[in-house]
Amino acid sequence: MGACAFFGHRIGMYQKYQKYMESLLINLIEREGITQFYMGGRGDFDYFCADIVAKLRVRYPNIKNTLVLSYIPKGGEDYTLSSRYDDSVYLLEERVLPKFAIIKTNEALVKKVDVVVVAVRFQSGGAWRATEYARRQGKKIINIYDECIDE
Repeated sequence: MGACAFFGHRIGMYQKYQKYMESLLINLIEREGITQFYMGGRGDFDYFCADIVAKLRVRYPNIKNTLVLSYIPKGGEDYTLSSRYDDSVYLLEERVLPKFAIIKTNEALVKKVDVVVVAVRFQSGGAWRATEYARRQGKKIINIYDECIDE
């Protein structure tokens, strides 16, 4: 049983990659034994991937879609998990300043997974930093922009 994480720029037009992503995720499930998917739920790419994994759960009921939290919800905060996800997880073992929470969460996430699927065009931002960290950790990285020709 393997695990996959997703990182992408917060804003993007990802719908044109729908068929490619479905095919890619089916391949990861069927050929590489990926059953656990993690995503941050912070931007367009996260929601795009979460929706595809949720759709694939009908065909593959053994897969799990987990929302990764960078911050622990405060006591009075109303926290409802979207139906896209099976559960949520907070990965940080020690307290970090809020401005570093996402960076440290992404690093902890990279350590948990076998494959990282990304949508990274620019050499800046959190998605790019997480991708570079995954590369340094020797993780398999699939960048949808490298694999698909824009239509």
